[in-house]
Parts: sequence; structure tokens; C-alpha cells
Amino acid sequence: MPFHPVVQGETLLGLASTNGLDSWEDIVNAPENASIKDTLTDPGILKPGLSLFIPNKTLKQQPSAIDATHPFSIKRPTAWLRLAIKDADGAALAGKKFELLVAGKTIAGTLGADGVLEQTVPISTTGGTLKVWLTDTTFENWQLKIGWMDPISEVSGVQARLNNLGFDCGEPDGVLDDDTAAAIKAFQARIGADVTGTIDDTLRQKLTSYYDPAADETTQDAPPEEEEASA
Repeated sequence: MPFHPVVQGETLLGLASTNGLDSWEDIVNAPENASIKDTLTDPGILKPGLSLFIPNKTLKQQPSAIDATHPFSIKRPTAWLRLAIKDADGAALAGKKFELLVAGKTIAGTLGADGVLEQTVPISTTGGTLKVWLTDTTFENWQLKIGWMDPISEVSGVQARLNNLGFDCGEPDGVLDDDTAAAIKAFQARIGADVTGTIDDTLRQKLTSYYDPAADETTQDAPPEEEEASA
């Protein structure tokens, strides 16, 4: 197959599945992609416009007796959905009941101590619903967008991560508009950085750290300012 120009919304997982490859790493390890291999570290993140070589699938042969029935198992590719469920202060919602509706299937259970929920889903999955009970009678309900994300080097990648952390930028369209600037300022204030409303290395590094589902956000926030006591 010739080089493929990546369009927004495509992922290594999806391209591997569409082209009949066993693993997304077959694309990463293709010699033709050696010069960009270090950018292909996440199966769900690809930069639009990237020229990516997709290797041809290898046909497998299995010698079998003629005029006989032979069972074969087909491995259906899946992806991992990994969510970190936290409150507004960044603390894990440990021990809370949840109900996840995704790909026509309902999964119910209780969140662990880290508040992280993991579930395999079909690669083609694009959305779902998550309900978490805060008490026996009250719950939070989230509509999930599942699939691709632009690299954090892109404005749209920054916007998507801010949105997922609760700092609303609107649609992650790559435009550094007023809503995005306001979200950046709110996040910068939270981490104790200079409140500029612009994207810099500090912002990207902190977003990367916060976006790790296993990260403890409560230890990353800026400490509250101490008030001077009057004599």
C-alpha cells in the first residue's frame, strides 16, 4: 500500500483494523515509518496531514484435509477505554457504583480506590454514557466521546484535553478563540502558572501530567495562598 495521508479522526488502531493488520505496531515498526516512529507512541493519537506508510497484510495459509470441516477462530480487534473518575477537586471517586453503556452493552460495577475504569470496546466505538452514583439517590451522568485525539502539539489537542478535564473550550477546532483562552487561564490559575491565556511548554507538560488517568490531581494543584495575619 502507498503512503497514506492521515485525516482528522483516524487512529493507528483504526488504520490497522481497516487494513487487516494484526496490530497497530505493525504500522509503527514499518521501516518506511522509521523517521516518524518516535511520534507514533499512542494508538489513539495521530497528527492530521501525517504521511504514514501502511504495510500490506500478510496472507496466512493453513494446510487442511480436503472435504472436511475445519473450525477457525477469528480475532476481532478491540481497544481499551480507560477513564479516571474524579470530583471537581480532582479526587478519585473511589468505591462509587457506576453503570457504563457502550457499544450496546451495559457494564455495572464499583470503582476501585484509584477511581479508574477500564473496559474493552470495539475499535469503531465513538460514544457512550457513564453514570456514577455519588449517594444512593444522586448520580452524575456523562456523555462520552470515544476514539481519536490530536497530538498535544496541536491547538486542537490542547483543547480536547482541557475539555476532558472540565475546562470548556468548546469544539476542539484548532482555533485559539476567547473560550479557549478563558479555559487556558482557568487551568493556569489552578496549577499556579502565569495566567496568560496562551499555550506554552509549561501548559503542555502539566496537561500531559493531569491527563494521565492514574495521576493524583490533588497533589498537582497550586497550594492556596496564605493570608498574612494582622497584629
